[in-house]
Amino acid sequence: MSTLLLVGTGLIGGSFALAARRRGLFDRIDGIDTDAGALAEARSRGVVDPPGAESRPDAVCVATPASHIASCVDEIGRRHPDAVLFDVGSVKSPVVDALRARGRLSPRYVPCHPVVGSERSGPSAARADLFEGRSVVVTPVAETDPETAARVSDWWRKVGARVTERLPEEHDRILAVTSHLPHLLAFALMEVLAEVDDDTLRATVGGGFRDFSRIAGADPAIWSDILHENREAVLAWAGKLVARLAIDDDKQALHGRLAQARERRRRLDD
Repeated sequence: MSTLLLVGTGLIGGSFALAARRRGLFDRIDGIDTDAGALAEARSRGVVDPPGAESRPDAVCVATPASHIASCVDEIGRRHPDAVLFDVGSVKSPVVDALRARGRLSPRYVPCHPVVGSERSGPSAARADLFEGRSVVVTPVAETDPETAARVSDWWRKVGARVTERLPEEHDRILAVTSHLPHLLAFALMEVLAEVDDDTLRATVGGGFRDFSRIAGADPAIWSDILHENREAVLAWAGKLVARLAIDDDKQALHGRLAQARERRRRLDD
């Protein structure tokens, strides 16, 4: 019997558990969570199995906040040295660096990041189809066993994901501008709009504002953790963005900039 241990039963970890169950990747899925209420809900929704006879996991999915991943991987790795460990955190280099500094960067640990999310959180937000057609970035390092990395990548493909490989530092630099900075901007915009009363906002905002600001509904606990862990990379991109926020005196020059930006955005959908 193959067993998956899910550490953290929220949106991403819970969705992997549901998807893995649907595809029959494991015979049993156990769960642990520091939030007893979340764990109870995950069990009631079938995200993880009810408590049963204790068994050694064959695989462990670490779905904790980014700043807790290294200590969790270390602890679980000591307890279950033969298990395949992988995480779903949005920041990779700090985790790898922390484990390497401890001398605990196991060849059976594969850093991963599913590039998908929702403004909803918790076990109730978990979906078995969350990863279908979506990107998962796997960031193996020199210490990672290639066969273990290939096995984890295969699990992601079987739940419908498109898998790419990057170095941890490359991942963090790119995700800082494609994911982390947009979230910071959405949160910051809502802070700026604190001086506008809610009734006025409701009466004047359109679809564009709602589309852009939707991610400001994301979990502050998760995003304060991510932004803090990847602070330097996010701020480096933020500096470049500030330089682009000027509105040119020359209308034609402004038009040219906007046209180039629109074309770049359109190519993303090709």
